[in-house]
Amino acid sequence: MNKQSKEYKQYMKSDEWEQKRQERIAIDQGCVMCGRPIEKIKSVQVHHVTYKNLGNEDVLTDICTLCGSCHRKIHNFYNRKRA
Repeated sequence: MNKQSKEYKQYMKSDEWEQKRQERIAIDQGCVMCGRPIEKIKSVQVHHVTYKNLGNEDVLTDICTLCGSCHRKIHNFYNRKRA
């Protein structure tokens, strides 16, 4: 499943993804990058560490909780590294 595909977009709106997302947020209790606690994060986001298991993510190894700021930093780093 390509991360830009129609299937990806549908999956990200699915109950299955929301369940995994909530499970990971409960595990991390905040941003794993900056340490900000969950109650102080305006935009709690769950980041795919890898897309290879998309749709079959292992909640413990394939995703992590980030604040919006750290999520942008990670993707900016990935985009800079590829250029």
